[in-house]
Amino acid sequence: MSEMVLDRYEYSKISNAKLPVSWQSQSSLEELSDFLQKNWEQRSVFYEDGEVKSQQQFIDFIGSGGIRTKKYIGTIVYKGEQLNIYPRVFSTEKDDHDTDDLTQKHMMLNLVKWIEYCNKLNYPFINISSELNDSEDLRELFITLYIGYVRSAVERGLYYQYVDETEDCTSIKGKFDIKDYMILKIPTGSADKFRCTYSKFEFDNKVNQIIKCTCKQLINMTSKKNQKVLRTILVRMNDVSDVKCTPNDCNGLRLSKMHRHYEVIISMSKMFLLNKMSNYSMDTNESFCFLFPTDLLFEGFIGGFMKEVLAKAGGKVFLQESKMSLVEKIVYKGKTSGAAFTMRHDILAEYHDKIFVLDTKYKEMSRFEDNPDYEETISKEAKQSDLYQVLEYARKRNIDDVYLLYPMYRYEEKEDDFPVAISESPSGDINVHFIRVPFIYEEDETKTNQQLTDVIHNIFKIDYTVYADSDKEYMIEGSLSSKNDDAKKSLFQKMYIP
Repeated sequence: MSEMVLDRYEYSKISNAKLPVSWQSQSSLEELSDFLQKNWEQRSVFYEDGEVKSQQQFIDFIGSGGIRTKKYIGTIVYKGEQLNIYPRVFSTEKDDHDTDDLTQKHMMLNLVKWIEYCNKLNYPFINISSELNDSEDLRELFITLYIGYVRSAVERGLYYQYVDETEDCTSIKGKFDIKDYMILKIPTGSADKFRCTYSKFEFDNKVNQIIKCTCKQLINMTSKKNQKVLRTILVRMNDVSDVKCTPNDCNGLRLSKMHRHYEVIISMSKMFLLNKMSNYSMDTNESFCFLFPTDLLFEGFIGGFMKEVLAKAGGKVFLQESKMSLVEKIVYKGKTSGAAFTMRHDILAEYHDKIFVLDTKYKEMSRFEDNPDYEETISKEAKQSDLYQVLEYARKRNIDDVYLLYPMYRYEEKEDDFPVAISESPSGDINVHFIRVPFIYEEDETKTNQQLTDVIHNIFKIDYTVYADSDKEYMIEGSLSSKNDDAKKSLFQKMYIP
């Protein structure tokens, strides 16, 4: 697909000499920057990353013609040359910079699993995750996703739209152009012709033309399975005109409320039209860009996974909870205004009448277990601003414990114990728990799922006991924190296991 493939981690510097030759000139780097800028402006098709900067943040262009990757992972293909950016925690430890074992297949496996739990990304992954598992690279994943959207929309009903049409008619209908009639028709002896503009309920409209154009563009660059679906879609759109559409054609389209599901289709069509993608044969003009913010993936995945685990234990998880403010009111010259500075928790959980505030931090944190310098690890690798943030959360919520969650490296076994930083105060001590959680999937997905579930059980002190009763099996769930049997029984929930 491309002449040169570079595999790098996040936050890696790549000197100009190590860039593909076609990227090295100043003019090429400027063109690459413009290309990334256009993709940056379209990223809201897939996610809202909270970045308010208008300048692209995918990569930095540094002195002497080099670049530096940032917190976005995925693939950039430009002029046929490919740069794959992998999560830093795909390495085995902090000082491991080896990229020999990195593969797109492994990144695809993890992306599909992460996004499946992530509520901040605009994908119907739960419905088509099995199809996405067959995707060999990011481009194939996005094509499969797009086809899934279009197929679903077409199955719900073909898109018709009122289209304004202007023509000479033998009778008046719609809006009659009297100026044309007086100046052009009567003087030329065409008094029996009336220039009219009227609305026609049309299948051959701009929306369908864009979809058809995009599908025809994709059909020669995807798997046989996807090609079969695309051919079916194109047959349904046989009466739609073949128009060569551009990204600008996707702007300003008005969709009714009942057709809002077409919005993401148009947005993705614009992305495909913007990214000049060719077929699988070599084409030095091939360019596309699919990048995800890793911190968003980590937060969304952990929050979604925790929500699922805790629901089984009778708890609740709220993601990006923002019902409280840091400041309840502002007073100035005798006047009082309302609340300000909304508090937004990554994860807020309720379990056994207790509130849990958990903040995800997609940052490298060295292993605590068998680490005699764990205190130095926390001092150097945890950010002071992160502690200030969760300590204030605890104070406002009047809780004693808050949790900072960090991703584990690849191939690591989960840790059973974690350090706790205690902030002493006359109003009551606050415990900040530093917890490293499994994040990377290998071929055995069940191992990561089980390890992450165990860590979550440890945080919330969930204990499961299974016993037999007659011919049925039951599961009892209780709190490890309750030492009194009677008190513990009151916390039990009995659930039938089929």
